Amino acid sequence: MRRRVDTMAAEGKANPRQLIWDALRALAESGKSVEIGSITERTHLNRKTVADYCLSLERAGFLAPVEGASKTWVLARDGGVHAPRVRLDGSTVTQGAGMQNLWRSMRMLSKFSALDLALHSSTPTCSVAEATAQSYISMLLSTGFLAVVQKADPVKGRKAIYRLIRNDGPRPPQVQRVKQIYDPNTGKIYRKTEAS
Repeated sequence: MRRRVDTMAAEGKANPRQLIWDALRALAESGKSVEIGSITERTHLNRKTVADYCLSLERAGFLAPVEGASKTWVLARDGGVHAPRVRLDGSTVTQGAGMQNLWRSMRMLSKFSALDLALHSSTPTCSVAEATAQSYISMLLSTGFLAVVQKADPVKGRKAIYRLIRNDGPRPPQVQRVKQIYDPNTGKIYRKTEAS
């Protein structure tokens, strides 16, 4: 069973893929090749977990195998601080891309409606519906991330306008099944306020 990310964060445990990626980048920065043993030693993660993610990164082009050395790589492409989200076959994980785009757009726009947000968040590879944007807005509004700038007026055909008031970082707040928000930027949990 998958564990909730906020539970792991509360226990001081980072995402295993992020731990592996951090170790890979640190080894590459020091000029060393990457071996499964050196990563498991640094991260204290299961050897199979490390091997599977390294294989995913190789297939995605982030790691290149060292010729003549089994399960040894060099960092071929540094994708930045955040661990690449790739499947075992090397394809990119697209789940959550809509939320990432919505959050990025909220941070860029001074004020927005659900329609504005959906339009600014849609890309050729990720379509965001107005209803999805409105659902995310509603949850963020009820947990204190957003404020209403202009109330909706259905009679006049006017949509509600919002602005971001809690911008803790680049990673999108995550709506959890228990109807709360986990902010991966701060590790904090936000529940609906009494007024919402």
